[in-house]
Amino acid sequence: MGLDDLAAVDAATLGTGLPPAHARAAWATAIDGARRVDLGRTLPGTPPRTVVIVASANVFTAPIEWAWALGGRGVRVILKSARGLAAVGEALARTLPHVEAHDWRGGDLDAEAAALAGCDAVMVFGTTETIAAIRARSPAPVLGFGPRFGVAVLPDLEAPVAAGIAEDHALYDGRGCMSPAGVFVPPGPMGPLLDALETCDVRLPAGSFEPADAQARRTLATLASAVGRAHTVGSWLVVELPGAHFRPRGLPRTVCVYPRAALAPAVRPFADELGTVALVGVEEGDVRRHPALAAELGLDLDHPARVCAVGRAQHPPGDRALHDGADVLAALWAAGA
Repeated sequence: MGLDDLAAVDAATLGTGLPPAHARAAWATAIDGARRVDLGRTLPGTPPRTVVIVASANVFTAPIEWAWALGGRGVRVILKSARGLAAVGEALARTLPHVEAHDWRGGDLDAEAAALAGCDAVMVFGTTETIAAIRARSPAPVLGFGPRFGVAVLPDLEAPVAAGIAEDHALYDGRGCMSPAGVFVPPGPMGPLLDALETCDVRLPAGSFEPADAQARRTLATLASAVGRAHTVGSWLVVELPGAHFRPRGLPRTVCVYPRAALAPAVRPFADELGTVALVGVEEGDVRRHPALAAELGLDLDHPARVCAVGRAQHPPGDRALHDGADVLAALWAAGA
């Protein structure tokens, strides 16, 4: 059992809400990242015997790298599938070593308690409220990964950059916490971005929108028509807005463009939840490599923001040491001691 077996699963059959081509592309992207997990990395402490992972529904592939990083080292993984995604958990349990799929509902406290009772640590992906509630009930240490947002800071929207922005927004319909909630760029033509988004619709077609998201898109388009500009192309809405209207939440198939000069005042009020910054011509790393950007945003250099190249925002490499500022495996090994 292993990643080759997982790659052979047809993600179009897993009920992800994405069209077949899009689901398959997201599946392949996540497995490619997991292949870079260093199973031989030396970790201080004692391996945990059992880790519970509570998954979130916005990015259906998120458990893959952690289930592989743990199960591949012989750790028993109890995976609580995200709502409506039991088939994803079952696929991981069939193909990866030491992974068990569970599918209790959020309010089923007896099933939750049974899973937590014999574990050494818990990883929870979800809302702040979900993390707090499970932490209060869990007898084992909880690593919580809550809401984060991303931004892209760009010199222009010419064709190569525009293609990257399209990729960052399209994968998972932009629902991931690593996709950009805002694109900050000097004023310029929007044509290359609109062309790139239209092209992306073919390779990564849109999934279905929740009614609340569809309504939020309509509201945003109305706002942009009043204070900025709104563009539609294929499944996409692109809005140009003043920085004062920035919000740290992305909408599916929506690109929010703000003036580059508005970056600091727009993002600073929400900087605690800033998780990903996409730039042009950089290597994967963290904000410590970019002190000028950190200073502009008022961030401490130990702020857990990931910095990546535009087009790679939703392609986190599995060999990174930190996730949201935490050395996840080191923390789990410490819990196993």
